[in-house]
Amino acid sequence: MDELNMASKGQQDDFDELTGLLNLKGVLKLLNESKSSDENAYSVIIYLNVMNFKSFNQQYGFAGGNEFLKGLSGEIQRIFSNEIIARTGGDHFIILSKSKDEESIKEKLDAITEISRKYERGLKMHIKAGIYLSTGDENDPVIMIDRAKIACDDIIRVYDKYYNFYDDALKKKNELRQYVIDNFESAFKKRYFKVYYQKEVRALTGKVCGYEALARWIDPNYGMISPAIFVEVLEDVHLVHKLDIYIINQVCADIKNDIEYGMAVEPVSVNLSRLDFELCDIKAEIDKCREKYGIPANLLNIEITESAIASGESFLGDQIKKFRDGGYQVWMDDFGSGYSSLNNLKVYDFDVLKIDMDFLRTFETNKKTQVILATIVNMAKELDMHTLAEGVETQEQYEFLRRIGCEKMQGYLFGKPKPLDEFVRPDDFSFDNCEDIAYQDYYHDIGEINFLGSTPLREKNMDVYNNLPIAIMELENDEIRFIYANNAYHEFLRSVSIKDIGTAGARSFDMNIPENNAMREVLRKAENSPDRRSDASIIINGNVIIAKVRFIARQGDKAAFAVVPRNLSLTGSEQRLADSIHVAMAHVFNQYFRVDLYDEDGTVENIFLNTDQLAVADVESNAVRAVQMYSNMYLYPEDRERFRKFYDMTTVQERVKNSSSDYVVDYYHSAIPGDRGRMQMYMILPFYYNDRWKYISCCRYADEVTDEQIYGDYKGHENPNK
Repeated sequence: MDELNMASKGQQDDFDELTGLLNLKGVLKLLNESKSSDENAYSVIIYLNVMNFKSFNQQYGFAGGNEFLKGLSGEIQRIFSNEIIARTGGDHFIILSKSKDEESIKEKLDAITEISRKYERGLKMHIKAGIYLSTGDENDPVIMIDRAKIACDDIIRVYDKYYNFYDDALKKKNELRQYVIDNFESAFKKRYFKVYYQKEVRALTGKVCGYEALARWIDPNYGMISPAIFVEVLEDVHLVHKLDIYIINQVCADIKNDIEYGMAVEPVSVNLSRLDFELCDIKAEIDKCREKYGIPANLLNIEITESAIASGESFLGDQIKKFRDGGYQVWMDDFGSGYSSLNNLKVYDFDVLKIDMDFLRTFETNKKTQVILATIVNMAKELDMHTLAEGVETQEQYEFLRRIGCEKMQGYLFGKPKPLDEFVRPDDFSFDNCEDIAYQDYYHDIGEINFLGSTPLREKNMDVYNNLPIAIMELENDEIRFIYANNAYHEFLRSVSIKDIGTAGARSFDMNIPENNAMREVLRKAENSPDRRSDASIIINGNVIIAKVRFIARQGDKAAFAVVPRNLSLTGSEQRLADSIHVAMAHVFNQYFRVDLYDEDGTVENIFLNTDQLAVADVESNAVRAVQMYSNMYLYPEDRERFRKFYDMTTVQERVKNSSSDYVVDYYHSAIPGDRGRMQMYMILPFYYNDRWKYISCCRYADEVTDEQIYGDYKGHENPNK
């Protein structure tokens, strides 16, 4: 009787109480028994791991978790109906099969993933599977299970891969993992770990504005061991914090070296693991490194991967706040690589989003990529965060990211990661190639402008808007230059007959163009106004433009402004306003008895005439000959030579520059019969239109102007009323 009870108990020990499936002990016994008979040997081991099961238990309790496991085990038995199923503990299952049909295995695993949805209760319970196909030379069944588990563990961190076959490459990778476990202590002591630096480039300027510090293991036996191998191993054995502190210490030493060298110094971003926060007081360790070398907090940026962020809301949120309160910027690394990206943005406060390089891998082949990238940048701006794109490899990618307002970039387009001793300091760290750290806040403020929004000048209020034409202008001393213009601004330029942004930039340097002087004044007005804003009406190539300006930032002689123009000569209500302006201008013309238009090419045409005088330009379009003909016909002989000099268009701009106004004025006696020498006022106003200078000439009788106007304009000539 005792022997029967012991036999019965021995059989019970081979089964899982919850599901009734075999347990690990039972499955090992079965494998050992089957190996003694080749025809009954199981040649395929499938190892299943249910991801996120811990969260499921926390939300629905152990009873809910048990219900999930029983439901899932029933589905696995149904789908793999002719195979042996075991639950080896927790959320792990093993399937023993005799069929090596890989496609059939994949189809069945897909079916398990799909059917598990009805037990999830809204939580995503991804099921990972490692598959080992026996080669027949395994001496121990444990080896077969281990290899299936190795294949499963290899894709735990790969969010979009659900099954993995054990092969030679994975075997070599696992051998390397074991090498890392056995040798990382000596690697620290022998300084096999090196810091490689990858450039971060400012999109607006193309200059280096920072670096990312990357850990590399240069091994005498294996050469460069991938961080994907050794970081994962060090996390598994809970020693990754030692590596990260080692790297940060080296970074601080290198920054100090840069400072002492006396050339451009840029911030360095360092990567932290989730375990850094659990295994030590990582902020205190970083503070200690900084203080040791005298490095300010603004020269170290803290990068936290999105996978680490997903691990614990309140604890990690407190840690992020401590870093930010301590003067560090905290960046979310690999944004969009998986997990709960948008939820993380809602929960945590970050300074910068680093957009995962996977987005750019499909830049040329998938049009959705550009829309997604623009949406991410727009969202980040509206959430008051800055952006950096990883993996930039082509000029086309650079130009697109720059246009949508992504502020920083890194990738092979700017250079591969390399150790400090491979940088050529006189070149790589020169101010020609690198940003002056004094401009860090300046560009930070510019980066807050959302080029994708229709109201980029407003304060952030979490609302979403459409596009408007916007440009970023810099005013340095008296020179205006464009450092950014979106597509809508390019359209605006074409609407005012300016070919492109290059033409606009060239025009902006011409100090004689009246519209440039007007723009300088409205920029200065914005900087000096209490709300840092201004607006003005400006005439550009005959178009009436309303320009709204916001002052952004100043550094030394350089100031940045956001400019949003509106062309009143377009459609709708703005067309009606433009028509009203043209009517008003016609009334202004009516104050003169003639208006002529001179061109820099030496021609003249009459555009308004309200007098008995002839439109001389109809007879003679050459300006010099027309002026001579006019003076002979309509002015006193003693005034004619002075009149011809006054209408020498080649000297008008110089005379305007020397005057206190935007035009020149002089007075001449009329020789028209009946006028009896009546004094006439002549005014010439230069303006720039369609890339050429033109001069508008207006004439009226001087006695129709007040004494104050006359004496203000006459500038030393005899009193015309005498």
